Amino acid sequence: VLTDETFQALDSMNVSCAPLPWTVPTPGAYLTHRQIDTLKSSDTHYQMMKSIHDQWKAWSETEPAVFITYNGHSFDEELYRKQFFWNLLDPFVTNTNGNGRSDLLILTRLISQLFPDIIDFELNKTGQPVCRLESVIERLGLDTSNAHDALSDSVFMIELLKYFKAAQPQLVDDYLLQATKQGCSEFLAKTKVVGYRYQPFARFWTYPIKFLGVNPTNQNQAICVDLNYPIKDVINLSYQEIVRYLEKPNTESPFKVISLNKSQGLADANQHDFRFDCPLAELNANAERYAENKTWIETVLVASSDLEKRVWPKKTIIEQTIYEKFFDYNDKKLFLKFHRAESVAEKLSLCEQFNDPRAKEFGHRILLQENPGNLPAGIIAFNQALIKERWGSEGPWPSVGVYLNEAEELKQERTSEADQQILIAIKNYLQNNIRRIQHG
Repeated sequence: VLTDETFQALDSMNVSCAPLPWTVPTPGAYLTHRQIDTLKSSDTHYQMMKSIHDQWKAWSETEPAVFITYNGHSFDEELYRKQFFWNLLDPFVTNTNGNGRSDLLILTRLISQLFPDIIDFELNKTGQPVCRLESVIERLGLDTSNAHDALSDSVFMIELLKYFKAAQPQLVDDYLLQATKQGCSEFLAKTKVVGYRYQPFARFWTYPIKFLGVNPTNQNQAICVDLNYPIKDVINLSYQEIVRYLEKPNTESPFKVISLNKSQGLADANQHDFRFDCPLAELNANAERYAENKTWIETVLVASSDLEKRVWPKKTIIEQTIYEKFFDYNDKKLFLKFHRAESVAEKLSLCEQFNDPRAKEFGHRILLQENPGNLPAGIIAFNQALIKERWGSEGPWPSVGVYLNEAEELKQERTSEADQQILIAIKNYLQNNIRRIQHG
């Protein structure tokens, strides 16, 4: 859903597609989104992703947009990025060309801490607010019977943002400012004492921090100092100690390293009460003393550039290689021609011109979806082998045997007529595909 700055809807889209031929659909996913019609859809994954990409680009063409999700940094955002990548589309459309991205779950958690009475939050077993979108929306009195349908969830997020904006306008404005790296840096730089809610899992920690600067060798990292620590002890740290603490910026470190390219639980501690143990006046005094020590700040930033770069395990499955190596400029130009090309012959010719072998394979996969009977025998055989592998062997992909068993188990647990229809449909789809693949 596209809205204006006051969260009034301007446009919307709602699209779906058939499962990819080499992907095993899961019963749990279908019980969540409930779109069993997609199992028989003639719309391909490529068509859906291209229509989404084209629409998002059109919506953000005249002026930059902020793309807002709920728990998107952990799920939706990465899912979309990878699927754009598989379809030779720009995977970073949501945070380039001035666009920003925000995860509304982060703001909801922050509000549940700072203003626990703003919503009658459901509480979990440990007495902590439950911030699932469906739960929060129900507490606002809205009907959630269509929850987890993408369009309905978007409408829910709009209503939640309207509610937060009316109750805490400055907090929402600051949250939206942080949607871009530049905006997040701007907020950190102008805020003397920043309250930082860090929640990697169910448990969270809150720190009073001061922004020192951006890592010179990694523009995605903001280097901050924890104002709780005795300032004299921190300033007198040796260079090696600074590096060691920056390498592990956990609860025992006087430094915090914040990712600027995703939403964080940040707010002005002079405007919002984080209930820090240390008096606010002392935190402000510490922040001022750090700000005066320009030489020390420069030393910390230099130390941050001395950190060893983290080496991630190399991905072996082509779909997971989005961050291994980006497509080069020439390939990206050819991708645009590929999407515009009308004939299979022209698309095949363009695939042969791609420099990156991943792009060639993705191009052939797209053509298999669009023109399964009009391709060279080698491409058809390669993709048939891919389908057989993904449906017939174990690997880092969904296992058809596991999900057939899951469908049977869920049939015993989910006894409503609607759920039974979904589970029967997905089970039939899985069994029919197994038979088709086994018999060639």
